[in-house]
Formats: sequence, C-alpha cells, structure tokens
Amino acid sequence: MIKHNADIIVVGGGVMGCTTAHQLAKNSRTVLLLEQYTIGNRMGSSHGASRLFRLAHTSVDYVELARIAHKMWRELESESGEHLMQQVDALDIGTPAILAELRTTLEATGVPFEALDQDEIMRRFPHFSLSEEDMGFYQADYAMLAADRCVSAFAALARGLGASIVEGEAVQQVRPVSGGVEVRTEKGTYSAGGVVLCAGSWMQALLRQLGIELPLTVRKEHLTYYMPGDPESWMPGRFPLFRHHLSGTNGRWGVGFPIFEHHGVKLLVDCTGPFVEPDDPDRSVDQAVVSRVREYAAGILPTLGDDIIEAQTCRYTMTPDDDLILDLHPAYPQVVVASPCSGHGFKFAPLIGRILADLAVRGATKYNIGRFRLDRQAIRQSSA
Repeated sequence: MIKHNADIIVVGGGVMGCTTAHQLAKNSRTVLLLEQYTIGNRMGSSHGASRLFRLAHTSVDYVELARIAHKMWRELESESGEHLMQQVDALDIGTPAILAELRTTLEATGVPFEALDQDEIMRRFPHFSLSEEDMGFYQADYAMLAADRCVSAFAALARGLGASIVEGEAVQQVRPVSGGVEVRTEKGTYSAGGVVLCAGSWMQALLRQLGIELPLTVRKEHLTYYMPGDPESWMPGRFPLFRHHLSGTNGRWGVGFPIFEHHGVKLLVDCTGPFVEPDDPDRSVDQAVVSRVREYAAGILPTLGDDIIEAQTCRYTMTPDDDLILDLHPAYPQVVVASPCSGHGFKFAPLIGRILADLAVRGATKYNIGRFRLDRQAIRQSSA
C-alpha cells in the first residue's frame, strides 16, 4: 500500500540530499527526504568538523561554479542565522611543474594569488618544512565550512519550509512508473512525480535496478586531529589552511586545517584510504593509514607534534575522472542521478542542491554542468 505522495522524493540525507530538499521546498514543492540512518550520521561522507572551500581549481568551469556557490553559502548563513563559513588564508604548495596548470587557471579567471618561494613560505609560516623545489600560491579567499552544522542548517531550513524528512528508513527499490516513481523502503512504498538519488556510497545498488552500471568505487578515508603544544599558533590567521600537491600523484594532496570547530589541527592525505565495498559497515580506523599520515605530518609540520587526539573515517565515492555526476537518467527523466563528490563536492553543496532541484522540476538547469554528464567519455570507457 502506498503510504505517501510527494512532488519529489530525495533519497539520502547527507549534505547533498538536505540541500536539495531545501531548494525544492523553497520552490514550493512537496518534498519527502528518506535517510536510512539519521541526519548528521557518521556512516557516509558529509559528517565532521570542517570542509574546505576554494576557488583554486585547474578548470575554468569549476572556478565559475565555485564563485556562485560562495555567494550561496553566504545566503545560507543569512537564512539560517548561523556563521557557517570562515574566510581563511591558504597555500597551495608544490613544485612549479605540478602547480603550472593551477597557475594558468587562476590567471585566466582572475583569482588573486601571490607566488611564494620556499624561503618566503617558511619565513611567513615557520610551521612548515619544505623541500628546495617547493613553492606556493598564497591566497586569501579560501574558507572553512562547519560541515556538521551546514548539514543541520540545510535540514532545519528544509523542514521549516514544509519538507518531510524521514530518518531510519532505508530505500530498497526505486521503480519508474507512468507519471512518476514509486520508492519502496523496508517500511512501505512512497509515490512521487520524480526522485533525486543522492545515496552516496550506496548509489550503485539503486542504479543497477534502473539499468545503469556506473564505474564508482568507494574509499574509506581517514581524518586525523592533532593537539599542538602551542594551540594559539595554529589558529586561523597564524597557520594557513594548505593543500600540498604531492609529487608522483594524480590530483592527490596532503591537506591541513587550522584549528576550527574542533580542539585539534586537522590533517589528512587525500585519497589514500583502502577501497571498500559500499555496504561494508566497518567504520573503524585503519592504524596503518594513520601511521602514514603521522609520518607525513612529521615531515611537513615538524613542530606540530604527534599527539593525535582523534581519528575518523568517512567515505569517498569516486568516479574514474574524479568529476561529479549530475544528470537525468537517460531512459527515465523523472530520475535525477547525483554522485557529486569524489572527495570534493561539499564546497559546491548549495549550488548542487539548486541544480538538482532544477533537473527534478524542469529537466534542465541554467548552470554549466556539461562536464558532469552520465554519458561522458570517462564514464563510458570505464563502464565498457
């Protein structure tokens, strides 16, 4: 028996699902969001103290989208009455060759930056120990997002606008029908005119039912928090957020945050955790990964110390080219497919919510999302 009707059902209550529900409700749509755990749970990809925001990308379209997202984060702060985004100075560190593509895009898009050599970085920020070939781009327009509070804010605003958010109810099947969809959970069946799938690392099982086999992989990533001996010197304004573009890697970074929304300095080495099955319930910390992060920290931040006061895991759902997926199902236009992460989607969340709402309601959006199509070459080749 069908329990509920809605204009649009959103599957998944992470940051993307919550922001989509918020945007749909703002557009006077009847929204039902289904989350298998609770809003703010630690089983997926959206939890934690912080995420970074940046305009620094190697593609012009990403920079353009980031600029729009920045305005929307500020609008969210006004709407929610919360301070969710803290501007911070930052460094992109690497060899001149590794940073060359980033430099080209920053110059082409007019993003302000200052090129610093190794000596100047270490003079301004004595926290670092860098090799002679390293340099950096110093920028003042990075920011830190209070991740847990951002998700809560989206959910609260969506509820305030009339969206229904159902927690503790896992979706088992999505079935296109004439005029819409039926979504079956362990507790009942819901009907709607359309559905937005934001299921994170659980996406693949739902898409297989709809005839799509996407080449998605899931990594269990690790975040570590250090308690330095002198916390004041690691606060925003004294210690910069940084991305260290690592030699011999393809788009992978060591990343460090000043103290923000947590007692410790956040540090991770991006995309180095083990691959896991999407339904693997294990969220325990892999000490071998933590040891590698500790070794990296000792090399680049020798005065930080090794007092790890907390380590967490989260899920990265990766596409072959690390780009997002934001598109309509090719056979069922009432189904919107969103796999917007590969470890770097959070910063775009309010804009992604608007894009997904556009796709669900009108089947199109004014924003430039051509890069994120389901039928792009990298997806087709990997699927084949």
